[in-house]
Amino acid sequence: MSVPGEGYSVDLSRLDEVTARIRAFKGFVTDHLATLDDQAEELSASWSSEAAAAYDLAHREWLTGAKEVRDGLEVLESAARTAHGNYQAAVTANLRMLGL
Repeated sequence: MSVPGEGYSVDLSRLDEVTARIRAFKGFVTDHLATLDDQAEELSASWSSEAAAAYDLAHREWLTGAKEVRDGLEVLESAARTAHGNYQAAVTANLRMLGL
């Protein structure tokens, strides 16, 4: 990144690694959301009480929050991919201007 007096740099390999980790975590969240939701549906089919209703409400609220996390990870991954492309294009343009 930047160090006072030393300019600005981006490690594109590291940015690729971070993007891959974000993508992997997003996949993990997505997979587990589906599994947990399936299990909650299975449970609610055989459970009826005030506690079951409270659990169902809490589960839906949690699911909404978890989906927001997943969507946020999608935004982060997209931004990282865009940044990588932009930085790579800048490097290419700078090298071309320098005749390298």
